[in-house]
Amino acid sequence: MIKRRIEENGLVADLFHDGSGQPRKAIVLLGGSEGGKFWSSFPVRKPMNYLVGLGYNLLSLAYFKITGLPPTLEEIPLEYFEKAFAWFATQPEVVSDEIALIGASKGAEVALLLGSMTPKIRAVVALSPSSVVWEGIPKKGVDVRYNRKSSWSYQGKELPYVANMLSSWNIGTMLGTVLFGTLRKQGEQALQNKIEVEKASIPVEKIQGALLLMSGKRDKMWPATQMCEQMMSRLAARGFIYSYEHIAYDVGHQGYIQKKDCWRAIAGFLKDHYAPASVDVHNSAGN
Repeated sequence: MIKRRIEENGLVADLFHDGSGQPRKAIVLLGGSEGGKFWSSFPVRKPMNYLVGLGYNLLSLAYFKITGLPPTLEEIPLEYFEKAFAWFATQPEVVSDEIALIGASKGAEVALLLGSMTPKIRAVVALSPSSVVWEGIPKKGVDVRYNRKSSWSYQGKELPYVANMLSSWNIGTMLGTVLFGTLRKQGEQALQNKIEVEKASIPVEKIQGALLLMSGKRDKMWPATQMCEQMMSRLAARGFIYSYEHIAYDVGHQGYIQKKDCWRAIAGFLKDHYAPASVDVHNSAGN
């Protein structure tokens, strides 16, 4: 697997390909609230190698908390992602302008959101996703009671969001294990605000391609399994015409990402709905 660092046209990313010179289908990878280029980091490089071996070219795309990009996950313009998609489609390593998205946590939230508004997205894999747009995550020490913002914006306007009620404690301690149970409970309480939820719900039924949701039943960051079930019900109620599936693992937040079963399921999903032209994904997934 060959890595090409991208810092151009305002984009910050890493492009991964097999070095064969053969154009492949494109997958954009989106990390979560840790910021930076999550998918380029060591713990997830094995899945990256796996996907490249299956016959895909990957773009590990940063969108905040790295030099040249916003420092916090607040009002990130969706136009940034659209620009990345357009750039990726012009690269010699890419076979067409259709793309698939794989997002984790907040990256899954925005992957679903982008899928609902971008016809060229033909498949979405959402790992520990959200069914709604949530409030943004400010820098450490900011009292969000007086400075609430959405995570995302479009055409200069913030998207409607569900307030995550983080004002009762310092945002800098969010990743402390003592507070994980509190985070999930706060999320469950916030989802009871029917008015905010209705305005901020992601219209997943507008995605023009297949959808695979994965969650951890013991997720303490937010109620991902509950939100996946809500999206499954929404898709069924609205007569979604593409394939959609939810796989729930008996683990915590993204605890399944290093599991072979997870990536075999993703490989099978891609084979059926976004298969590379020149690689046998089914055989590769069994190795």
